[in-house]
Amino acid sequence: MEQIAPTAGQESRLHFLDYWRVIKTRKVIVFLVFLLVVLTDFTITLFQPKVYLASARIKVEPEKPNVAVFTANEVPSYDPYFLQTQFEIIQSQKILYPVIQQLGLQRPEPGIDLPMEIALKRLKAELSVRRYRDTSLIEIGVYGPNGRQAADIANTIAEVFERDRLEVKREQTQKGLDKLRDEATQQEEQVRKAQDKVEQLRRELDVPIIGTVKLNDLTMQELERQLTDARAEAVSRETRLNEVKKLDLRQLRSTMSFLITDSILQSLLQNLTDTETHLETMKQDYGPDNPAVLSMLATRDQLQQQLDERLQGIIRGFEVDYQMAKARVDELQKQLDDAKTANLVLESERYRPFLNAQREEELQTRLYEAVQMRIQQASIEMEVPRSPVEVLDRAEAPPPQAYVRPNMWLNVTMGAFVGVVLGVALAFFIEFLDTSIKKIDDVERYLGLPVLGVVGQQAGLLNSGDVSVAHLEAYRMMRTNIEFAKPDGTSTSLCVLSSGAGEGKSFTIANLAYVYAQHGARVLVVDSDLRRPGIHQYLGASNDRGLAQYLTGAKSIPEIIQTTSTPNLSVIAAGSDFTAKEALPLLTSRRMTELVEQVSQQFDVVFYDTPPVLGVSDAAIIAREVGRALLVIQHRRYPRNMARRAVQVIQNAGGKLLGVVVNSVQVGQDETYYYYHDQSEPYQRPPPARKPQPVAAAKPAASDEIGLSGKY
Repeated sequence: MEQIAPTAGQESRLHFLDYWRVIKTRKVIVFLVFLLVVLTDFTITLFQPKVYLASARIKVEPEKPNVAVFTANEVPSYDPYFLQTQFEIIQSQKILYPVIQQLGLQRPEPGIDLPMEIALKRLKAELSVRRYRDTSLIEIGVYGPNGRQAADIANTIAEVFERDRLEVKREQTQKGLDKLRDEATQQEEQVRKAQDKVEQLRRELDVPIIGTVKLNDLTMQELERQLTDARAEAVSRETRLNEVKKLDLRQLRSTMSFLITDSILQSLLQNLTDTETHLETMKQDYGPDNPAVLSMLATRDQLQQQLDERLQGIIRGFEVDYQMAKARVDELQKQLDDAKTANLVLESERYRPFLNAQREEELQTRLYEAVQMRIQQASIEMEVPRSPVEVLDRAEAPPPQAYVRPNMWLNVTMGAFVGVVLGVALAFFIEFLDTSIKKIDDVERYLGLPVLGVVGQQAGLLNSGDVSVAHLEAYRMMRTNIEFAKPDGTSTSLCVLSSGAGEGKSFTIANLAYVYAQHGARVLVVDSDLRRPGIHQYLGASNDRGLAQYLTGAKSIPEIIQTTSTPNLSVIAAGSDFTAKEALPLLTSRRMTELVEQVSQQFDVVFYDTPPVLGVSDAAIIAREVGRALLVIQHRRYPRNMARRAVQVIQNAGGKLLGVVVNSVQVGQDETYYYYHDQSEPYQRPPPARKPQPVAAAKPAASDEIGLSGKY
């Protein structure tokens, strides 16, 4: 048996025209879904309540006094997370809870008291906080059905946020001052004790110099101080270098700005942050493969490379700083050791306790003075005016006609887009569920049979006279393909089959027989469908006598053959219904075999009409008796598995299928079938009329050539 199932290698890849064919075929579904979605969207938008937007703009900057009192004009450090942090604080409970309480938002209607959590969720749903790119400006927008109330909420949020920034800084400074005052009291006690100890040792050791020591002692003290500072500096630089080396490049980008003040580094960080923000916006607007997005990606990668190189250079600078600090410690240690050695030679150990006590006194005094200075500085700075938040534009109530939602044009446009998408998706889903024969390639792929003919949906009976030239040409092409498909020297006796009912096999037989008869062949049509005969109606014959009477022995072959109005075309009807039911078991009898043999000798072409293959077994029996068969498939009607099963049944019964006729094709919707008819149209039109040329100018030889070339 012939293998008809497709293999993986035989599956053809889908082309764009295949998708377009699906959309064109299901265009009614696409249009209906599109129209339904658009109308629904328009109706919903029309009845939606109007929503207004009121916005206030504020300027947010890091905390600093308006006038620098103790610090010089220094370059502020860049914090990439500052504005984002303030962005989140504005939407936090710390800011929104006071707004809810101040405006009474817990009671949206008289007699209704909402829990604070529910009121917060409602306010957050109406709140829209937006940051202006490359600025320190933040817009606080509030949506609501009441424009006046929305403006009040936006202004109150800005005021509460401004007040919170000032109060938080003042509270933090006050706590720091209280702690410093406690430390100053303790440090004052340490200074007093150190002074008492110095005075006691001075008296016990009888120090000759009051209030000072020798020059060599001063030198040692200075060296010790410098060594202490150098060690602290070396430890600080070593710690900084070790911690920096533990960080990866991404962590370095967010940390390095806090360690050093580098204008180039700050500029690179700012540019990289702006580029990444712009890139995320472009990805949402254009998609990842857009040339502008790809260009922005390249710019971001270049900035990251420059930033990484700058960071590596800074790390190498840290290493050099650490080596220099370490060398300074070693040098100061050497100088101090030399000074101590000289002091041992020049001095005895007598004044050692006094010197140590004096150093301790000086150290405690310096610490006390530093704490007192910091207390005074913080106290003064706390009283200096500050403006970390500045309200630039207060929110105003929008006019009644300036609502922002619903946006009719946007909603209808989006509805139209969604309608098209849903319509196309539904069309493809239905197409996916539809497993019928759709293209010529489907016949060859799933059935393994050639397509011998394609008939359009609007085709009519050829013997009626009112038929288009394109449909007539389709049956002529079918006849030609059948002649080429049959083996040489064999008679044209064909059993015309279909897998299911209503696929047009009787209609195909009537038109095909008419075409054969037009070409001078003696044609006989045998209606072997004894269950539902119908071929006599297409050919204008009587069903009083026919195949059933012959199989039961009531009549002979010449008696059941009827002529038709079409020359060279005869028909054997199925016979009366009562006799046909009696003759059904006789389809496998010797008389049926004799009929097939005799009429094949008497006529040039014999067509046998049969019941559906999958309905009853009659078609398989007749196909085996006739030998050669033609399968008729109606376009987009039955699943292709029915046709595949019908082919297997015929082949198992011993019949040989020449090919397939695809019937009732929507030629205007399927380009693959349209090609069949479109290419033959120029040859079906009459040639254009030629203008007669003057006799004097005509040349006999040229006229002969024109006449020959003008014939087809």
